[in-house]
Amino acid sequence: MNSSAIYLFVQRFRLSIAIAAAALLTGLVFGRYIVPARPNIAAASPANTSQNATDSSGPSRSTSAAAAKSNERSTTDNEEESGPSSAEQKMAALKAAFKRGGRGRHMRGEISKLTDGLDQKSVSELVAFAESLPQSPDRTILLASLVSRWAEFDPMAAINYAQKLPAGMARNAAITNAVKGWSTRDANAAAAWVQQLPPGQMRDQSMHTVIAAVAEEDPARALAIAQTLPAGRGRQNLYWPIFNTWAANDPAGAAAAIAQLPNDGAREAACQAVGSTWANQDPEAAFAWASSLPTGRARNNTMQNILSNWATKDAPKAASILAELPAGSMRDQATANIARQWGQSDPAAALAWAQQLDNGNGKAQAMRSIFNSWLQTEPTAAAEYVNNLPPGKVQQDAIASLATHLASSDVQAAASWAQKLPDGTVRQAALNNIVTQWGNSDPRAAAEFALKQSEDDNRRDLLQTVARQWAQSDSKAALSWAEGLPDPANRDAVLPGILATMAENDVHEAARLITKISSPQAQATAAGNIAWQWAANDPREASHWATTLPSGPGQQRAVESVVNRWADSDSGATAHWLDSLGQGSARDAGISAFTRRIANSDPQSAAQWAISIGNEGMRNTQVESVVKTWLKVNPTTAASWVNNAPLPDDLKTRLLAH
Repeated sequence: MNSSAIYLFVQRFRLSIAIAAAALLTGLVFGRYIVPARPNIAAASPANTSQNATDSSGPSRSTSAAAAKSNERSTTDNEEESGPSSAEQKMAALKAAFKRGGRGRHMRGEISKLTDGLDQKSVSELVAFAESLPQSPDRTILLASLVSRWAEFDPMAAINYAQKLPAGMARNAAITNAVKGWSTRDANAAAAWVQQLPPGQMRDQSMHTVIAAVAEEDPARALAIAQTLPAGRGRQNLYWPIFNTWAANDPAGAAAAIAQLPNDGAREAACQAVGSTWANQDPEAAFAWASSLPTGRARNNTMQNILSNWATKDAPKAASILAELPAGSMRDQATANIARQWGQSDPAAALAWAQQLDNGNGKAQAMRSIFNSWLQTEPTAAAEYVNNLPPGKVQQDAIASLATHLASSDVQAAASWAQKLPDGTVRQAALNNIVTQWGNSDPRAAAEFALKQSEDDNRRDLLQTVARQWAQSDSKAALSWAEGLPDPANRDAVLPGILATMAENDVHEAARLITKISSPQAQATAAGNIAWQWAANDPREASHWATTLPSGPGQQRAVESVVNRWADSDSGATAHWLDSLGQGSARDAGISAFTRRIANSDPQSAAQWAISIGNEGMRNTQVESVVKTWLKVNPTTAASWVNNAPLPDDLKTRLLAH
């Protein structure tokens, strides 16, 4: 491998990163003093604001405009620095802040500080003030904060007001915050109101808000409220905020509460929440607790979370614990998680550790994770490491990762580097990754690069990669490019992928264009792809189209695709359609696909269908496959069917021998 090429490229890469970092820093400095433009968000106030000022759905607004102006004038810079204390001072400070203009995150913090502790009269006036503001994210946040405070005084009035806002982000934020304010006053009533909302994101989000608010004060009470809700995923999702908050203050108490939960998804969510939070405080205690959990997915996932968190604090210690885990996928995943964390802090030590691991998936994943982390922090050192690796799977994975990383900065230089690698799978993997990156930013240039490759197989693979990506972003441009390719072999290599992508949005147009493919093999691939997409939305129409294709490989692939899609949703309709087909290769292909789909659920019907296949070799193969499965689950019935079926004697003998 050419180490100087790697070194020069990486130096160039590091320079571009340094320039980008300087530009970012400059932007941050200037951005601190430049007022950002306000995006146009859906209106947050109800129609006819002047009527709302006296409407019974809003709070009483008796403070005069003159008093408000007087308060605004009385706000001094010293008050802003020390923090206004009275409600009138807070109102004046808020108005002054909005008059000065938005200041991003600082404005949001100011809104939160100034709306906290407002009395009902002040909330009333500030709601009217908020409605008078132009649309902006800060206006939405102000209204939501005010509605939250309002709900602490009069929850139903606040809820009614929020629900009358126009649909959109502002309305959703106001409702959620009203529920939050209500929860501080009467969490049970708030939860009961949320439950009567129609199922959907608003109900889930509002219930999450109730539970999270209660958990901050009393997680045991939040758990009691959650357990009164109907079982299901909605309730299960509430256990994370409860036990996350609980474990932050009392991990042992939270762990003890888990033991009272049913052994299902709820317990798993609670275990992971406690494990993650506890590991941040005392990973050894958290791991000891997780090790005592019953064997199963909840225990495995919890231990994974703990070890991953532990590795951020003490990766060598976390790695030493791996020996206590049984060999298998769980230990492999834990190894990869620790390697990723360790690789960010000390890649050299992490690699030395990973190289001592037993060969297998765990070692390969660990090496890959460490190298990817190392690339982010020290690309030059990582590239030099790749150069010194012996040939093999580890080197191949590292080069592929390096190619992707380098291409993210300068794709053309990365391509030049990859072309200097020795011919073989390593070079091709690197080029594939680079062309994938290139196709996202400049598919035409990536396609031109692929066309210049000398090896037929490599060129075809790269062209197919570019064509699929290009079609995702601009199918018309990709199609025009493909049609203009002078070599029919290249054209036939890319058109099936382009047409398959087009079929996701316009299946009729994709079907019409299939005749532009000259190779029967490529046409068959395209026909199968199009039929697969078509049958997902309209299997009857797709089945009709498949029967109109010329007899041959294309029709066979289309029929197979229709059957594979349709049988999953309506096996009866699929069987009826297959029965209507005339004898021939397409029908045989469709029946073969159908028997594979139903063999596990209805082996006897699958066997009956299999013996109706016209082609003898295909018929015997399918019968044997179905009967072997059938004999495992119901040997008596299967053997009886074989004895009475019109099968060759040698096939019967072979089947019954099983």
